[in-house]
Amino acid sequence: MYRLAYVSAAAEELTATDLQDILEAAIRNNAASAITGTLMFNGVSFLQILEGPEEKVEALFDRICDDSRHRHIVTIMRESGTRRSFDESPMTLNTVECPVAPLPDGITLSSDLSLFLPAGLPDYYRNILVSFNTMRA
Repeated sequence: MYRLAYVSAAAEELTATDLQDILEAAIRNNAASAITGTLMFNGVSFLQILEGPEEKVEALFDRICDDSRHRHIVTIMRESGTRRSFDESPMTLNTVECPVAPLPDGITLSSDLSLFLPAGLPDYYRNILVSFNTMRA
């Protein structure tokens, strides 16, 4: 199992519909490629963790890097592991507060993020996700 995490900045203001479209496409495409993970959004930045076969995760990440909806993509971790952490979902979306920008209208905060994170998620990923709302654009 291969895992990749990155952060990026939204290239423009996104709407609730934009986020829904991103999530639906991720679920559809990831399921077909045996990729699972989570996507976080705080109104200005994304943090995503992808996991699956290395060649498929890297191919997806190449497509993500070419996506004009975000910029300033920074890989924060690549690793191999023995099992999935997000084995139940091709993609989840969680939204958190940002100190510098509001969420789009119609988006609800994921109030207690720990309820949405898999129990087997390594602590260092859990800490990255839980602290995402302190990141600034």
